[in-house]
Amino acid sequence: MRNILTRDETESVEHVLKALVAAGEGVRYGRGDPRHIDFLRYCAIRSGHAEQRYPALFQTIAAGATSRPEAVAGAFADGERLDFVSTHRRTGNIHARATVTRVDPVARMALWLQIFDQSGGSPVLLASGSSDVFDRQTATIETIPADARSRARDVTLQSVISYVIYYQDGTTESGSTGRSWSHGATRDPVIQDPAIRSDRTQGDRDDIVIGLARGFGSLTDVDYWFWEENKQDNHPSVLVPFTGSIQFDFPIAPLSDGNPILQFYLSRQEGGTSDLTIADTQKYRQFFQLDPQDPSNRTIKFALRATAADAGNAIDFGPSPWVSDTKTFFSATVTVRFADPSNGAGWASVVSSTSPNADQTDGVAYIKPIVYVWHCLVAGTQITLADGSTKPIEDFEAGDIVLSGERGRRVQATLAQPHSGPVVVLTFDNGAVLRGSGTHPVFTPGSENAVQAASLRPGDKVATANGGSTSVVSVDVETVENGGLFNLWLETDPPGPTIMAANGVLVGDYQIQTSLLEKVRNDPEFVRAKLPKSLHADYASWLEDRANAR
Repeated sequence: MRNILTRDETESVEHVLKALVAAGEGVRYGRGDPRHIDFLRYCAIRSGHAEQRYPALFQTIAAGATSRPEAVAGAFADGERLDFVSTHRRTGNIHARATVTRVDPVARMALWLQIFDQSGGSPVLLASGSSDVFDRQTATIETIPADARSRARDVTLQSVISYVIYYQDGTTESGSTGRSWSHGATRDPVIQDPAIRSDRTQGDRDDIVIGLARGFGSLTDVDYWFWEENKQDNHPSVLVPFTGSIQFDFPIAPLSDGNPILQFYLSRQEGGTSDLTIADTQKYRQFFQLDPQDPSNRTIKFALRATAADAGNAIDFGPSPWVSDTKTFFSATVTVRFADPSNGAGWASVVSSTSPNADQTDGVAYIKPIVYVWHCLVAGTQITLADGSTKPIEDFEAGDIVLSGERGRRVQATLAQPHSGPVVVLTFDNGAVLRGSGTHPVFTPGSENAVQAASLRPGDKVATANGGSTSVVSVDVETVENGGLFNLWLETDPPGPTIMAANGVLVGDYQIQTSLLEKVRNDPEFVRAKLPKSLHADYASWLEDRANAR
């Protein structure tokens, strides 16, 4: 994204920055302001979007924001969050990242992040970045370090997060939010939790994996197991462990109710963020202590952990009504006051990222995204064991052997989730009925590829445990109150798909479900089919640009 502004662009930026300051920190601005429309057009052009190749984007910008109903209140809501603004210690160059998330189904999000220095009067753009995504509820924007400019250490910076969002229902939203950032950076925090266990060599190695389970035989594919009964309103309460230490540049002032200041948030891949306020995080402050091993009083330690038996003192982000695995993005910022007031304050951040941590001294530690595993068939679903008998899925224990392949497979973990909400109901012509989440994998005859339960239609054939098939008669949705969803996690020995028989129908276990979710999310044809036709030209250009960039 181009960092040099023309005169017209500078005038547009000045107008928007003044409006954002007047609106207040984090307040959404832009509805009905023609100057903001000009500002967004400049953002799109500077990030390489041409109107002839991205007609829907420019039409959406020109239309302004469509009035949308207020989102239903809950633990997870719409949000724009500035994750950090850091300074490279040697070069002074700026690096920043932000996250934007929406709960309602999104067809397309175009996002821009810009960092300005206003100390000299006219705004100077120090760093910028953009992100354009389709069929995604949550996206991050990161500035490009190679294009960044340096700034003086004590200058207050102004961030601008801008967005143009096209929803699946045809409504649109555009706006900007601003936040100032003035803290001096420290060195990177040292984080023990959350993290991928050093001895875990199997499973998803790109993410930290947290399982919600009734029992387990090993930690082969999981980093943490949390207690299934930790719930609110019959939905799982989302916990994050947070343990480590931070060493600052100067001695820290005595700890108190206002020192340190803690800010935590967690964004879900399927949309929504739980942003804990400073008041929400006050109960965790007692677990932050000066390190007695550091006589200089520059190091702060903390330990927030859950156990397999209860929630402990882990960070609680509230209930989330998920019906299948989800990837989340965690962010924590710890700000301390120094003993010498002339040194001001220092901060450090911990953020989920898929990028490598290129600067170990900018005060920002990267951890992997966090995946929570639970789901997915209702209680009472009969699973066939290797000896031909059956028992309800909720009664399984690690070590049980199910019918799967030629020799059967051992259950290595049982996943469980309290659930109140919708489930898909499949009825078959052989009389079988299958209830569970719409993402549960079901196998078709003569194929090792599974399809999601919600994608099946009357007349489709599915494979059965006796080697035959049965046809779908109906696909319905029911609401479950105070129920549960369950799944099995099978061992991968012997080789082959980790299939099991549920009410006589061949379905996949946890591992197949997660791989199918990723396949569906990244299939261009699947994404295109979900988009409104007005976005097809933009999506084709986006695919072409991505292919050319490889």
